[in-house]
Amino acid sequence: MKKIGLALGAGGARGIAHLAILEALDELNIRPCVISGTSIGAIVGLFYSAGFSTSEMKKILNQIIYGTRSKFWEIHKKSDFVKYFDLLDPTIKTGGLLRGDKLASFLSTKVKVSNFNELEIPFKVLATDYYEKAQVIIDRGELLSAVRASYALPFLFAPIERERKLLIDGGMVNPLPFDVIRNDCDITVAVDVSATNEFPGTPEIPPSYEVLFSSFQIMQSAIVNEKLKTNRPDILIKTNIKGVRVHEFMKAEEILKNSEVYKTELKKKLKKLLSI
Repeated sequence: MKKIGLALGAGGARGIAHLAILEALDELNIRPCVISGTSIGAIVGLFYSAGFSTSEMKKILNQIIYGTRSKFWEIHKKSDFVKYFDLLDPTIKTGGLLRGDKLASFLSTKVKVSNFNELEIPFKVLATDYYEKAQVIIDRGELLSAVRASYALPFLFAPIERERKLLIDGGMVNPLPFDVIRNDCDITVAVDVSATNEFPGTPEIPPSYEVLFSSFQIMQSAIVNEKLKTNRPDILIKTNIKGVRVHEFMKAEEILKNSEVYKTELKKKLKKLLSI
């Protein structure tokens, strides 16, 4: 069988749709030979490459969203982003409102894998070199700092220092990293969960935090669109999940329900290419 490579894109809470894509692979009994991920795609890719099933990942997602032990996750239960400011501490002096330590600690206790060479599937994590203004592909060495760097969204999470580089969210330069695995597989599957066009009907001036995060999404969509003009994956799944802001993980059930159509789309396209 031809080797399948899977690229999981950036998109905040919309990245929950990646789980539906992984379910499609499981149902076809297809195991990727390599995975690449940016931002939320790096978090999902971390678990999948470590050998977690999609059902296990859904259980962990529920723990993250509905857990009550950590005040950090309470912010996702609030519709008002101003609640983020309840978490302000001296970390603002180091480049972000949040260190990201609580999320990182949670990930480490669940994955229990510390190095890339311990993963079941080769994994490439995309981050951005803050000073060089260029993408960084991390596929060896310590694992968690690589994933932390990939989701270090500017302003929200502090940058990560690794190997004499200061790293931030990989979505700043490569929101859909299918190009970095093309030479490692026969068929590249890319899952684009970036924001879609949404116009409320009448022009409104949104809160400052909405402008900030929407600007990131506009930039990422522009990068992906330009990239696809000259370089395309063998299979592109472009989700169209509307009404979900970058931090609205509480809408997980809605996102998964709306992702079923993309799960079906991928299965059809893979069956056609692989004749299965």
